[in-house]
Amino acid sequence: MIKQISQAISTFFTEHESVMKNFFSMSFMKGLEYIAPLILIPYLVRTLGIATFGTMQSVVSYMYIFYMLTNYGFSYSAARQISVHRDNKEKIQQIASSVMVLKILFMIASFVLMIIGVIIFPHLNAEFGLCLLTFGFVAGDVLLPVWLYQGFEKLHILSRFQIISRILIFAFTLLLIKTPEDYLLYPIIYYGIQCIAGFASLLLIPRLFGVHFIMPKKEHMIEELKLGIGPFKSILSQALYANPRLFYLSLFAHPIVTGQFAVAEKAAGVFQLFPVWLFVFSALPRLSLVFEQNKEECFEKIIHYQKITIIYALLLLPFAMYFAPEIIFVFSGEYIEEAVFLFRIMYLETVIIHSNIFILHFFAASGRYDLFSRIYIITCIGSLLMYAVIVPTYGALGMALCIVASALLLVFCTQYTIGQYKNIILSS
Repeated sequence: MIKQISQAISTFFTEHESVMKNFFSMSFMKGLEYIAPLILIPYLVRTLGIATFGTMQSVVSYMYIFYMLTNYGFSYSAARQISVHRDNKEKIQQIASSVMVLKILFMIASFVLMIIGVIIFPHLNAEFGLCLLTFGFVAGDVLLPVWLYQGFEKLHILSRFQIISRILIFAFTLLLIKTPEDYLLYPIIYYGIQCIAGFASLLLIPRLFGVHFIMPKKEHMIEELKLGIGPFKSILSQALYANPRLFYLSLFAHPIVTGQFAVAEKAAGVFQLFPVWLFVFSALPRLSLVFEQNKEECFEKIIHYQKITIIYALLLLPFAMYFAPEIIFVFSGEYIEEAVFLFRIMYLETVIIHSNIFILHFFAASGRYDLFSRIYIITCIGSLLMYAVIVPTYGALGMALCIVASALLLVFCTQYTIGQYKNIILSS
């Protein structure tokens, strides 16, 4: 029996070598992103106070809107194109140059919109300096071309930059942040180092891939905009209901409640990210290539991956529920009863999302971003309506329940769409 299991695992890794290499690279990268906060969050909560921590996290949540704007749909469209055209250096150079210029232009526009938002919302205006510094989160992401490394399936190289940057963030945070008045130093440290790491990864691209950034032609930039508009609609819709949740909550809740929700969301986010979301994005370039060669084989692989994901989610559910107090303690350094309760509710979203995630990304792998975006737009509209009605009255509990309801709506929309369009996509 043990021999058969060993052979099955060996066969799986052999058949999916590039996907698994990409997966472990992304896991390592994201693992470093979460390991540092895993150690630092309890330190920050104790040093700065949970109210200040909640304020900082609500500003980060606000910045996610502009993070999505600058990403446009390139994390899907550009990565897919690079994967398909990876042997055509001229085409890759055209894609990479156009995407980088567009992302920089989007970043400039996002900065202007961010300032306008800070002026409009009083609780953000009171933290004007924090908002300016936290915009480094957006700038650092623009400079880090994950989409290009992902398309070439070379994310393991980016992990080296992550090692160095996370070590520096950890060291400087513990060294410099000693009192609540030092809270502005954290975004300077975190996002300053992130920007440096992103710039360094850009400098390495010509030597690694033989790709040089040039001033792209207008028609090439327009082409990338058209290709990215489909996934952008879905990403923006997802961003409007998923990423800025803390920002929405902070409009109605006390900073202490926001801080408790932030701890619970961070903890639940780890289980959602590891390992399933990472495996999806690791597999997506390979699935896109397989789809171009054999549509039926691509769908079979997706179904296979989905079954594994469902089993994983169900096996982990009782563990997460039982050890919720310990999980929250790891993330905050305290047994926060309210955060434990919120974590248990929000973990249900993870199980629901995992039961559907690969089926959902079949539309991205097949290039049907119109359907992909339609699913997210419907989910976004439904979620925003729930937020508007429930959160002002029920606060953090209402937000947690809305999150679970949004996940169920996403699954329903996905299953309905796959039932209507699967055969059309496979026969096209």
